Amino acid sequence: MQKDDKISSACSPAATQSEKSLDMMSRLRKAGYISKDVIGRGTYSIVKRAYSERHNKDVALKIVDKRSRSDFIIRFLPRELDIVPRLHHQNIVEVFEIIQSESIVCIAQEYAAGGDLLKKIKKQSRINEDRARFYFRQLIEALMYLKKIEVVHRDLKCENLFLDLCDNIKLGDFGFSRMMRNGDESHTFCGSRAYVAPEVLRSRSYSGFTVDLWSAGVVLFVMVTGLMPYDDRYPRKMVEKQMQHRVTFPSRITLSDDIKELIFAILHPVPSKRIPYHEILQSTWLACTPYRFYTSRNADQQPPSPSRDISK
Repeated sequence: MQKDDKISSACSPAATQSEKSLDMMSRLRKAGYISKDVIGRGTYSIVKRAYSERHNKDVALKIVDKRSRSDFIIRFLPRELDIVPRLHHQNIVEVFEIIQSESIVCIAQEYAAGGDLLKKIKKQSRINEDRARFYFRQLIEALMYLKKIEVVHRDLKCENLFLDLCDNIKLGDFGFSRMMRNGDESHTFCGSRAYVAPEVLRSRSYSGFTVDLWSAGVVLFVMVTGLMPYDDRYPRKMVEKQMQHRVTFPSRITLSDDIKELIFAILHPVPSKRIPYHEILQSTWLACTPYRFYTSRNADQQPPSPSRDISK
C-alpha cells in the first residue's frame, strides 16, 4: 500500500462520520428546523436550540450518537424512544417528533426557556416555601400521571426539572425511564447517587415508583435549603444515615414544621412506608395549594417570585 493510500484509508472513517452528521443536519433542515446554539452536552448526546418553522417557535434538539455500543445506547435509548412520544402532560417536556438515521437519532422537543431548576436554586441560593409549593405541586402531578400510565423516570433531579417562560415545571430527560407495572421490580442502578433511594444504593430490588418518590423528596429538600440532604462523597456513611431515617435541616435556615414533616415522611428508608402521592397532596404543607399551570394568558396572576429566599 502506498503512503497516500494509508492516509486515505485512515481518514475515511472520520469522513464517513462527518458525512452522516451532515446528512442528519440536512434532514433536520428539510423538516423545518433551523439549528442555533448548543445548550447542553451529555456523554452520548448534545442538545441544540433550534427554530421550528412548523411550530413557529424555538425547540430543543437532543441529538444522540447511536454508533457507540454502550449499555445506554443498547438498553436505554430504545426505551426512551418508545416512551417519550406517549407522554402528554403539561408538566412534562413534550416531544414533537423523532428523526433517525442509521447512526444518529434526534428528538425534537419542547424548549424550556427558563433553564433548569438547579440553576435557579444556585442563582437565588434557595427557593422560598411559597414558590416551592407551586413547583412541588406541579412535580407531584407529573409523577402521578407517570404512575397512572406505568412509566418510571429513575433519574429525577433538579437538573432534569426545567422551567418554561411562565415558570412552570417541566420534567425531562427520560434516558433511564422504563415501563413498570405496579408490583414489578427492577435491579438496575439508575440515576445520580445523591438523589437515589437507599434500596438502589444497597443493590436491592426496587419499585420504580417509590424510587421516584424518594428523589422528589430530595428535590424538595434542595429547593428550600440549597443543600443536599445527604453527602454523597461518602456513600457508606450516606446509606447508614438514610437507613437510620435521619434528615438534618440546616439550623441557619428557617423552615416551617410542616415542610420538615413532609420531607421526613417522603425520605423514609422503607419504601412501603413512604408517604404516597395522594397523601402528599393532603399534607398540611401542600393541602391549601391548588394545582395551577400558567400560560401567557394568565401569567400575570402569579404571585411574585422573590430574588432570594425570605422564608418565615
